[in-house]
Amino acid sequence: MGKDMRSFFVMPGSALKDLRDELQLLNGTDSSKTMERYGFRAGVGLVRTLGLECDEIGEAGAIIEQVWMETGLSRMQIEIINETEIVITFKESVEAENGDHCDFTRGYLAGIVSSLMRRRYDSYEASCMADGAGKCVHVLTPSPTFQVDKRSTHDVEDDGIRTYVLEPGTSYLIESDTVDPAYMMYKDQLKEGSKGMVLAREYPERVQKNYDIDEGIILWLSYERGKRYAREPTDIPMIYSEIKNFVESNKKAVILLSGLEYLISQNTFIKVLKLLQLLNDTVSMTSSVLIIPVVPEALNPQDVKMLERELRVLEVD
Repeated sequence: MGKDMRSFFVMPGSALKDLRDELQLLNGTDSSKTMERYGFRAGVGLVRTLGLECDEIGEAGAIIEQVWMETGLSRMQIEIINETEIVITFKESVEAENGDHCDFTRGYLAGIVSSLMRRRYDSYEASCMADGAGKCVHVLTPSPTFQVDKRSTHDVEDDGIRTYVLEPGTSYLIESDTVDPAYMMYKDQLKEGSKGMVLAREYPERVQKNYDIDEGIILWLSYERGKRYAREPTDIPMIYSEIKNFVESNKKAVILLSGLEYLISQNTFIKVLKLLQLLNDTVSMTSSVLIIPVVPEALNPQDVKMLERELRVLEVD
C-alpha cells in the first residue's frame, strides 16, 4: 500500500444485516435511506482510496467491475453502459439473502460511479430477489438535480473588483437583513473558478432569475416529493451528505446555505447547530467556502451567540 493511500477493510456480509437491524431499531422505515447514504459514502471513499478516475463512460465498465471486486459483496454483470444509463445485475446478493432490499448496494454503486466519473449519479433497484425476482437489477443515471447551464468563458465579465474577500477553508455567518450580500459573495466565488451549490428555501428558478445565477447546482429546501432537486428540511443527514459529497468531489467549492431560519423552525436549533459544526469541519480541511446568511433578529439571541462561536461572522449593511 502506497504511503498516500488510506487503509480500508472489507466488511463481512453479516455486518450489513447487523447494521440494518440497529438502524431499524433507531430509525424505523428511514433505515433504508440511511443504508443507501452510508453505501454512497463508502463507494466514494473506496474509489478515492484506490486513486481511480475516468474521463469517458466507455472506460468505466472494466474499472467498475474491478472496484466492485474489492467489496467482496457479490458478483456483478454490467448489461448496459452508455452516457445516459448503466444497468448492472446481480444473481446473488448479501442483502437480498436476508430478505432486505439492496439499499447499501444501491448507494455503493452510485458512490463508485459518481466518484469515478466526477459527477453525481442516481441509482434505483428495478427488481430485487428479496421480492422474488430472479436477479437484482440496478439502474444508474446521471442525476437530474437542478443545475443551470454553465456560461462559456468568453461570456464572463470580470472587472477584478471583489466586494468581499473570503478565505478558503472558512465557513461564514453573514448577518444581514437580506440575503443579497450572501449571493453577491457566492457569485464572486464562481467568477474565481469555484464550483457552486445553493441550498435555498426559494424555488430554484426564482433563485436563478432573481440573482442572475447561470451556473452551479441549486437545491430546494422543500417537502415537495415530486421534484428531484427538492430536499426535505428535516432530513439533516441527507443535507449533510449532499454538501459533504459536493465539497469532497470538487477541489474548490462554494456552498450557499440560504434558509437557516427555516431549517431551525423545521428541526431543533441543536440539531441544526450540529449540522453546521460538521460542515465547518469538512470545509476547514479544503479550499472551499461555506456561506450562511442569517437575520439575527429572527433567532433567539442565545442561539445567535452560539452560531457566532462556531462560524466566522461578517456583518454587512
